[in-house]
Order: sequence, then structure tokens, then C-alpha cells
Amino acid sequence: MSGKLEFFFDYISPFSYVANAAVKQVKAKTGAEIVFRPIFLGAIMRETGNRPPGMVPAKGAYMVKDLARCSAHHDLPFRMNPLFPMVDTRKLLKATCGMATDPIRQQAFIDTCFHHMWAAEPALNPADYVSIEAMCKEAGISFDEITTLAEEPKNGDALKANTADAISRGAFGAPTFFAGDEMFFGHDRLDYAAQALTSQA
Repeated sequence: MSGKLEFFFDYISPFSYVANAAVKQVKAKTGAEIVFRPIFLGAIMRETGNRPPGMVPAKGAYMVKDLARCSAHHDLPFRMNPLFPMVDTRKLLKATCGMATDPIRQQAFIDTCFHHMWAAEPALNPADYVSIEAMCKEAGISFDEITTLAEEPKNGDALKANTADAISRGAFGAPTFFAGDEMFFGHDRLDYAAQALTSQA
């Protein structure tokens, strides 16, 4: 089986961190092409009237426990980023958009960003170039290149286009997946997305 699964994500979303591991399992199982679509979750929340779970006390308390369970299920280290949910991830998202023509390199950068957001110590502050530089140094990534990609206008335009596309297709949060025109919200819906890919093959 093959097909294309679009993965809309923001680094501020801890469940997108879990999804980034889960989509690899879908790819291994199905042979599907995973297309990574960085989005600015703040704009989606604003446009759809949604709120982060952490802004609702009962949801926030449950979310922390659930994230620990979900991360353990996928053998992922996890700790809450103390900046969640009020931090701007657009520098890293724009840089990620700038790697779209090199999927292998883009995937490696995505893995690095998610790890430093949700597992490594100290926690990454994606709005702070000093914090990003420390991450790049540890990962062996050119900080100058990431800065250039983050500040390139065309990559900002790509991020806006991804975000607008997600909203126009019905997305209200992250992670969101599309198999063709069919939308699936949450990493725990990836089995259904895999079934949709099967039906399209």
C-alpha cells in the first residue's frame, strides 16, 4: 500500500511531538509518503475559537497525565516545557518550511526541534535565538543557516499558506492529518488514517 498522508503540526503542541513518532510507524507499516506541513497553531486557535487544553484547568491536569502515557507508549522521553502554551514557535516553523525540498533533512530537523521542546534539558525556548543556537550546537546543525531560513520571507509565506490551507480544510488544532480530503485529528486517529490510505490505494 502507498499513498500520501499530510501531517499538520506546530512545535508548541505536545501531542504533535507524540504524533511525530507515530507517523513513522504508519510509514513503516503502509509505505505512505508523509508530507510535513508546519502550521502556526495560534492562528488556527484564533480563527476557529478553540482554546489550548492547558487553558482549561481540568483538561490541563488530565493532559499532563495523558501525555506521559502516550509518550511511554511510543517509547519517548517526556517532560512538560515550562513555557507551554504561551511561546512563539514561528522561527522554527519558518525554518522547517524552508527545508521542504529536502524531506530527509527536514525530518531530522523536525525530530531535533520536538526532542528539545518536549524531552531535552534545558527546555527549548523557540522564540529565543540563544536557546535555538544551543540546540543547533548540540545537534550539529548550522545555526546561521537556521537563522537565514527563519528570516527568509518566502518561508514565512509558506507557513501562512500551510496555516490557511489547514483552516480552509476544517482543521481546528494540532496534530491534524489528511488522507486525501479526509481529516483526522490527534495522533490516536492514525489507525483510521492508515485505513483511509488503504481504501484510496
